[in-house]
Amino acid sequence: MRTISFLSGALCGAAVGAVAILLFAPTSGNEMRRSVMVKVGHIVDKGRKNILQE
Repeated sequence: MRTISFLSGALCGAAVGAVAILLFAPTSGNEMRRSVMVKVGHIVDKGRKNILQE
């Protein structure tokens, strides 16, 4: 149950962060997509590390 709650929170946070990036970033579409993918990758990596530590 604890892992499911964490994953749900992480996914919601990632979605909110991605939308915020899209709305507030003054970059071109290609640059923005690359930036979003890098940031989402970092978030996913942190989530995996946290899950493996439990």
